[in-house]
Amino acid sequence: MNISRKNMSARAVAAADQAPTINDRLNHARDLVAMHPTASMSNDSPTTARRGFDQAETVGAEKGEGRGEYAEIPLELIDPNPYNARRVYRPERVREMMASIAAHGQEVPGMATIRNGRYVLASAHYRLQAHRGLGSKTMKLMIRQNMTDRELYESSYRENAERESQTPVDNALAWDVLLKEGVYSNETEIADATKQSLSNINKTLSVIRLSAPTLEFVKENASAFGLSVLYELVLLDKAAGTEKALALAKMVVAGDAGRKEIAEARTTIELPRKRKEKETSRQYKIKDGDQKVGTLKDWDSGKVVLEVVLTDKAARAALVSELRERFNLVD
Repeated sequence: MNISRKNMSARAVAAADQAPTINDRLNHARDLVAMHPTASMSNDSPTTARRGFDQAETVGAEKGEGRGEYAEIPLELIDPNPYNARRVYRPERVREMMASIAAHGQEVPGMATIRNGRYVLASAHYRLQAHRGLGSKTMKLMIRQNMTDRELYESSYRENAERESQTPVDNALAWDVLLKEGVYSNETEIADATKQSLSNINKTLSVIRLSAPTLEFVKENASAFGLSVLYELVLLDKAAGTEKALALAKMVVAGDAGRKEIAEARTTIELPRKRKEKETSRQYKIKDGDQKVGTLKDWDSGKVVLEVVLTDKAARAALVSELRERFNLVD
């Protein structure tokens, strides 16, 4: 089939129009970010969004409507989130992320804000660790201006909940910092931000009270400890001390113990079973003439039991009067 020069030219123009441009690729990156759960993006102006970019190597930076600005930032200018929801990282997860980035590149940008000329991550700390492990020079980020401390925390919390939820240990360590630094005034505010019950917040924060060796072991094996197990471990640590708590914590990791076993160990310590001492009573028969009318028993423990049946009203009244006088009983 013969194609005229004019048709060939028209086809070339059409093909060029349909080819993906750098803007297409950037739009695709932003679409990925939009599908990825993070904090709501601010509507910064283009001028504001570019502030501080002269300190970074910006590759094809482009404004995303209401989502911040995309850029590739040198790793040396990136700092971790001081209020990151995740405090414990799994080495195997870092290795998985390194393998993914090495094979496919960083497909989803992280989220960051600018503070004092540096880029503070809101999310994507596993990606940051993977880039560092690979010796990367830059990391892809969406930059949001003027994120607050709460937004830094809540953005990371939401991302983790969608991807790989942080453990109760992560939450305890993060919430302790947030309260101490005044990012949240009280546990109720944290409950509102995380949509968790106030009871869960309180139980989670109790993890901080674990003895240092027990807490360190729990941090190293964070994924093995659910909240109910951790709460019982806190109570056991308080009742029995580090040695007992650490021993039970190791059993949890080995799969040999859970919440029930820890609770039983604590109960045994707090409420030890006392062996009931066998007592022998001394018993005396009470007679009225030849007829037995009752008994009197006493024990070494001090207990005395009098049981008597007197059909004669006068005799009964006299006995009661005597007992009331003896024990100073009044109506």
